[in-house]
Amino acid sequence: MKRIALFLSLAIASSGFAQSDNPGSLWNDHARSPFADRKAARPGDILTVLIQETSSATSTAATSSSKSDSAKINAGIGPILSALIPDLQTGASASSQGQGSTTRSGRLQARLTVTVKEVLPNGNLVIEGTRFVQMNKETQKLVLTGIVRPDDIRADNTILSENVAEGSITYDGKGTVGDRQRRGIIATILSWLF
Repeated sequence: MKRIALFLSLAIASSGFAQSDNPGSLWNDHARSPFADRKAARPGDILTVLIQETSSATSTAATSSSKSDSAKINAGIGPILSALIPDLQTGASASSQGQGSTTRSGRLQARLTVTVKEVLPNGNLVIEGTRFVQMNKETQKLVLTGIVRPDDIRADNTILSENVAEGSITYDGKGTVGDRQRRGIIATILSWLF
């Protein structure tokens, strides 16, 4: 009987019936039920995004064109003089061919814990998160923003990045390796001029 009374008092206190202005209470009006899912639902809650992004693009173009023109003008002066004055002829031809192809692919895989910044009127959550990782004087920065539906959040409080609407994922690095990947000022100016 004591166990049932303890269970009922715990359920009532965690469901929000306890007074938050009671200084001796262990629970307040905002306490969640210990039996409910611990999924992100309010501003300030955290959510883990499983980033698995793969992109691939291929573009191929081929062009071929040719043109040929010719013209002939007869002198029209008779067979005797036509041997002395030849007919005028002109001709021109042009052709061009071009081919090009580009291939680009990328892959990003990470786990990033973000914070719920706002709950929209329809119940969707605006999320934002940033992570810095520094290793061997290299700083990697990962930023993610977007909107998620509470229905897409799994029971373990994670969500796949493909379910993030208006998602923006930025991955950038600074340091010795990152600096070597950028063109210098002279190369940039020469590329701009030519």
